[in-house]
Amino acid sequence: MSFPLALNQYLVRLDLTVPDSLSLDFVCELQRRHVAEFSFNNLAVVLGDDISLDLEDVSEKIVTRGLGAYCFEHNKLTFELLKALGYDVQLKLARVLNNNLERAAGRTHRVTLLTLNNEMYLIDTGFGGNGPLSPLSLSTQQEQQSGFEHYRMLPLEGGEWDVQIVKDGDYFTLYRFDFAHYSEADCAVGHFYSHRHPNAVFVNNLMVTNKELDKTRSLLNSTFNIKTESGEQSRKVDSPRVLQSILAEHFQIKLELVVAEHLFERFVQSELDDSQTRS
Repeated sequence: MSFPLALNQYLVRLDLTVPDSLSLDFVCELQRRHVAEFSFNNLAVVLGDDISLDLEDVSEKIVTRGLGAYCFEHNKLTFELLKALGYDVQLKLARVLNNNLERAAGRTHRVTLLTLNNEMYLIDTGFGGNGPLSPLSLSTQQEQQSGFEHYRMLPLEGGEWDVQIVKDGDYFTLYRFDFAHYSEADCAVGHFYSHRHPNAVFVNNLMVTNKELDKTRSLLNSTFNIKTESGEQSRKVDSPRVLQSILAEHFQIKLELVVAEHLFERFVQSELDDSQTRS
């Protein structure tokens, strides 16, 4: 079977062997390895880089250069591989709610719906720390374990679905999607808002995440957090060198100190000042 070079490099980087027939096990392993290997981050957004959604550019950034990315890039790469392998996949867009169910949110999150053996699954390799490590089945409303976390797929009236994670013993709605038809043109609109609009979350925060089966590492502005099944540990990022070190050690992102200083001044210092004022 012949694939674009970008997809071949993706398979090689994740050390994946394509099975002879379509397999959910392969999809599970693809999602788990992708989320563990490639960080979710918005560094390109906050540094003002041009962000292309062309497959070759996405692969170059994520796979070859190891720079990580956000949902429109991560889930594009996964979607295109599954499609090239012959899987029945559909591109969908979602409204990120983060448990604010009345929020007037635009469709700024890309996901993939996979149909296999008459079952439908949500595939998401680009939602950061709260995202699942494995496909989530739409055929049950029971909790589904993914790594050390539990999720629920909740159907709503009108054909929409909520993707929920269990937090503090209750359901926390991450995002909401429907079965409407979406195209790459729709992604271009959501992508433009997400990395260019002055009110967009990714424009106004520094966010980096890496997720494995037993551990989630996340950086949000001035706070670095490591979450495991037994609990969470947090530390404050109190200098540009600490920021530079955390990005290199925990996310394999190497930045020049001058860039770390810029990010620290823009996203970290004000939070530290506010924290000191409140204390």
